Amino acid sequence: MPEVWLGYGDTEVILDIKYENILDNVKPQFSLLNTESLNLELANKIKLRNSNLIIIFTPFLQMIPILKYIYQEYKKQNNSSSLEFNTTSKYIPFKIKRILNDNGIYINRIENKEILNKIKNVDKTIILEKVEVDPFFGYKGPSTELIRTCFSNEMNIAFSTIYDKLPQPGQITEALKISIEKSRAINCDVINVISNNDGINSIYIGEMEESFKKTIKILNSISKIEVDNSKSAFITGNSNFNIQATLNNSFNLLWNNYNAVKENGIIVLLSENKNGLENGALLQFIEGRLDLNDLKKNIYIKDLEHINFLNVIRDKFKIHIISSIPKVYLHKLGLKPIPRVKDGLKTILFEQGKRSKILIVPNSELTRIIQKQS
Repeated sequence: MPEVWLGYGDTEVILDIKYENILDNVKPQFSLLNTESLNLELANKIKLRNSNLIIIFTPFLQMIPILKYIYQEYKKQNNSSSLEFNTTSKYIPFKIKRILNDNGIYINRIENKEILNKIKNVDKTIILEKVEVDPFFGYKGPSTELIRTCFSNEMNIAFSTIYDKLPQPGQITEALKISIEKSRAINCDVINVISNNDGINSIYIGEMEESFKKTIKILNSISKIEVDNSKSAFITGNSNFNIQATLNNSFNLLWNNYNAVKENGIIVLLSENKNGLENGALLQFIEGRLDLNDLKKNIYIKDLEHINFLNVIRDKFKIHIISSIPKVYLHKLGLKPIPRVKDGLKTILFEQGKRSKILIVPNSELTRIIQKQS
């Protein structure tokens, strides 16, 4: 049997599957920047000033060499300058914190409402973000995270553009255009990164709109993979620390590539969810405090897009999930909880036959599957 490793939270689990049962194991083909090339690009584009703020909305492994470079550049300046690292994320693994701390880097968590004031009160703001495929905006990056955290009115408008519609991963959506338009008013530079757990493929630094569009163009060329439609799939992801931390985040992996499976097919979603549901639309729906009529109001609350997509999609597929969230909650969302990866495989082989072909999507955050043309 081949060794197929699938991301599950901060670790990986093995899928014991026969070669003859694999339709495809789809992964974007990444060439990687070496350290010299990365540092040269940073040296050419990063210019610190007297007071500096670095914001990382979604911490990821490959932020480490970038933050180390910025900190070393800061240390070369005179002692009157300042440098602050902030994140809105609730979770960075301890081992990553230790690496950063050993290099003098301490990332402080801030609330969403603090971001704009912090940007106003420094000479230089840099947003460091990993760009990924996203079912709401088409692509996730600095402008989409800014609108999510700082601009509720624009999020209402963005949600109205996806209401009662299918996910749109890998598309230049109206929601994406709204986020880019609003971000033009923010005085900051960005570092857009395309990376996986092995390293950095590309890095684009500069003004937000131009840099984000360049990054999207490259990610689109890397992420798009043609595959025959399958009757079943395993879907997961593991290239940022929060990607399976909550069910809300894991759903993005599902929506990015659910379309690779034929209607009435089986999808197994790996979704560790150590931080549970968090407060937002999913929890309110499960507790009966939100119903489908609330979607029509176009008043966005956190993770409302997932209720929208579930409403549009869930009856068309059998969605099995491996998660630490209580089964009673998952059932209320129309999901079928299973305990282990091997149980997912057994379910597929039992329902579809021992010779069935299964699609494996190990990095759904970086993958956009297109149906192969005959």
